[in-house]
Amino acid sequence: MNTSSNAVRSTPAANTFLAKLRALALHALNLHLQNCAVIAEAHRRPN
Repeated sequence: MNTSSNAVRSTPAANTFLAKLRALALHALNLHLQNCAVIAEAHRRPN
C-alpha cells in the first residue's frame, strides 16, 4: 500500500494543490512544445 498517495487523498487541500500544479505543468509543457515548434519552423525555412 502506498502511504503517500493515501495521505494526498485524505486531504482535499493537497488534492486541489496537486491538481493546480498538474494543470500548471501541462500548460508549461504546451508552451514549451509550441516554442519548440516555432524554433523548428524558423530553422526549416531557407534564409
